[in-house]
Amino acid sequence: MKNDFDKSLAELEALTKKLEDPDMPLAESIELFNKGVALTKKCLESLDESKGKISLLTDEINGISKPFEPSLPD
Repeated sequence: MKNDFDKSLAELEALTKKLEDPDMPLAESIELFNKGVALTKKCLESLDESKGKISLLTDEINGISKPFEPSLPD
């Protein structure tokens, strides 16, 4: 099963392809664009959380141990 990041990224890529259609009505384009912005935020949050986990693991390897606390979305 794909994780949230992979699913969001795949959906974002599909939206991008749809938005490339020059015959798409403006209202639909705006709706898809808004969905794309939300998916982008979701991907960035996932990447930030992964960055925190990687940072924690590297700190543990280097002898600096501190608990990881993921950031909460606004």
